[in-house]
Amino acid sequence: MFLWNEVIESVLDLKCFIFQNGLPSAENPYIFNGDLVDRGPYSIEIAIILFAFFLLYPTGVYINRGNHEDHIMNLRYGFVKEVMDKYKEHSAKVMKLFADIFGWLPLATVVNNKILVTHGGISNITDLSVIDKIDRHKYVSILKPPNMDKAHPDTVNLMEWRQILDLLWSDPKPVPGCKPNTFRGGGCYFGPDITERILRKHDLELLVRSHECKYEGYEYMHGEKVITIFSASNYYEQGSNRGAYMKIGPDMKPYFVQYQTSKAKKHLTLKQRVGIVEESAIRELKERLYANKSALMAAFLERDKENTGYVTASQWSSAIESVLKLDVPWNMLRHQLAHVLPDGRIDYCSCLDQYVIETGLHKNGPSITETLYRHRSNLETIFRLMDKDNSGFISMGEFEESCRLLNEHTNSNIPLDSIEDLAKSIDMDKDGLIDFNEFLEAFRLVDSSNSNHAKSTLSLKEHSPVHSIHIIS
Repeated sequence: MFLWNEVIESVLDLKCFIFQNGLPSAENPYIFNGDLVDRGPYSIEIAIILFAFFLLYPTGVYINRGNHEDHIMNLRYGFVKEVMDKYKEHSAKVMKLFADIFGWLPLATVVNNKILVTHGGISNITDLSVIDKIDRHKYVSILKPPNMDKAHPDTVNLMEWRQILDLLWSDPKPVPGCKPNTFRGGGCYFGPDITERILRKHDLELLVRSHECKYEGYEYMHGEKVITIFSASNYYEQGSNRGAYMKIGPDMKPYFVQYQTSKAKKHLTLKQRVGIVEESAIRELKERLYANKSALMAAFLERDKENTGYVTASQWSSAIESVLKLDVPWNMLRHQLAHVLPDGRIDYCSCLDQYVIETGLHKNGPSITETLYRHRSNLETIFRLMDKDNSGFISMGEFEESCRLLNEHTNSNIPLDSIEDLAKSIDMDKDGLIDFNEFLEAFRLVDSSNSNHAKSTLSLKEHSPVHSIHIIS
């Protein structure tokens, strides 16, 4: 059996993989461990091919739900846009069909009663008997908890939702215990003690999961009781990481096949690939710093009592941690994010001026641009919600109303005349409508260094004994 996750960005990659390992069958089964979409420009084609395989080989193809088989995630990360671009006036109907299918996908697969395969991980409350009975189809988006009316709390649905959220969003950590996954905003961090407890409870030997990019395409954790398999090579940048899939033989022992689709950078060393990932991470951290410029400046000034423009390394790190709430070794990264003086002090303004937001509205100052950029991951979602008829355009009034709502919910106090000016400036061709490209271009982040930049009704699907199985993430 093969297991594969973070499914490839090209139909040709999938064709090559099937060519190398053979078509699915009861004797040659495949598990696709979630995140079929939001992973490149061919998500629709890949999903359709995999669903066709499932129909042709129902005992040879197993498709788990990932955290990107979720309507809200699809709005944010591109699958909705891909559907709209390819299906035009029929896009709403097609997207509804995909959302319906995603809701029916199993949340996990058990192989030979020994190996649990799920996209994210587990938590201290994971119970396979509960998961097996969940009517998973009603959870179109896992990011939206069930309605919790204070007078009539739906504790059953809330518990179900937590079980699903933890399966699709959690990550393993080396420290014992189970705590909220603050970085992702969903699921938990689970330690080796949680892995041991859940595996023993269900008489399992191994947890196989995906959800995280690994330099070599796979990684063991928790005393080799947890395997992360990640099949998308070059995930961050070209040459950044290898992809891998896992094969489980008759002896139930896993072995891995690694690959890298980029021939030009196929022979990069581990150090070189780690360097590429670090460059990508530094760019993202710089974006985070700029997006929270006002709050960070206030935190720096609180520590710089004499208004010198400089703070110590520990003050700089603590200020950033207090605002961004990210578990990052800031002190180690200070030379890459800010100007450090020979005596070790840091020019804190230098870490806030790495990027510029292009709006053409200098008179509005940083308030409105920072607010909208801070919520840039929701910009596409906002656009789709405003474009009620899926025409690809939003009116001036719709845009202004959306910004007013943003004003209310973020306490940004953006002046109404600034909102009107901004709406007019975004309408670059002055036709009274804002199309998607105009909308995104208005808040584009400019970085000169990177300008290119089944009915099984079961929620838990069991796999009968096999000779071998391929696991793909």
